[in-house]
Order: sequence, then structure tokens, then C-alpha cells
Amino acid sequence: MSAAEITKLINQLPEGYRMVFNLFAIEGYTHKDIAELMGVSEGTSKSQFSRAKGHLVKMLSQQLGIKKEDFNAKA
Repeated sequence: MSAAEITKLINQLPEGYRMVFNLFAIEGYTHKDIAELMGVSEGTSKSQFSRAKGHLVKMLSQQLGIKKEDFNAKA
């Protein structure tokens, strides 16, 4: 997949998930920093990131025609 295609999938995430995903995975903020920036708990930041990853796996598996269970084995 191209970077543009991956960015398009990230942009389809719900707003909270997308914000945390971008801050943590792309910008390199810690969950503690994200929690302070967004006014949420550190646990909420971690949960939002985990859920964002789950959504991305689901979208990627659908787009690539891979069963979600098999995604980790092929990634």
C-alpha cells in the first residue's frame, strides 16, 4: 500500500482514535503527554490507541482480503 492509501485509512478513524494514533504513532508523544494535551487519563489514551489499531487492522484486512485472524501472521 502507498503512504497515501494508509493516510486515507487513518483519516477514516473516529476523531478521538485518529488524534491519539497520530500523536502516539506518528508524532512520538507519550501517552502521558497525550493525556495532558487532550484532558483525558493516560489509560484513556492507551485505550484509544489500542482501539485505533484494531480499527486499522479491520480496515486493512477488508481492503487486502485477509481474514482478521490471519492478519498478524502475514504482517
